[in-house]
Amino acid sequence: MTKLDKLSQAEQMYIYENQPLDLIGKKLDLSRRTLFYWKKEYAWDKKRFAKGREQELFNRELINFAQKIMDKISNDLDNNQQTPQAEMYSLMNILKNLPQMKTQIPEPKQKLKSKKEEYLPEDIVKIVERDILGM
Repeated sequence: MTKLDKLSQAEQMYIYENQPLDLIGKKLDLSRRTLFYWKKEYAWDKKRFAKGREQELFNRELINFAQKIMDKISNDLDNNQQTPQAEMYSLMNILKNLPQMKTQIPEPKQKLKSKKEEYLPEDIVKIVERDILGM
């Protein structure tokens, strides 16, 4: 295997498989110096970021599409209309892949809540238990 073959393989492993440089070096028998040079020279970080951004946008669009299908199906059920099988099939295929997509979409950053904001006050909990749950 020539060094140019290793270059394209290392680039593939870094950008598309998100493997660290140390692991790539071990697998392809390349020095850290060579890998860092290639990373800088061929803008691997920029390509990796762009690839991740594209994937994130695609995942968000797919989730929005799934939401639209679910809304339409819900509307069909409310109006006693037949839902096309193609829509049900599409929704099922999207839902099967949601766990994978969820790991790829970063959660929006939220402010940390204090312990006081995290739970309902005890008197509210007792009212809910007594009046709503009948406990």
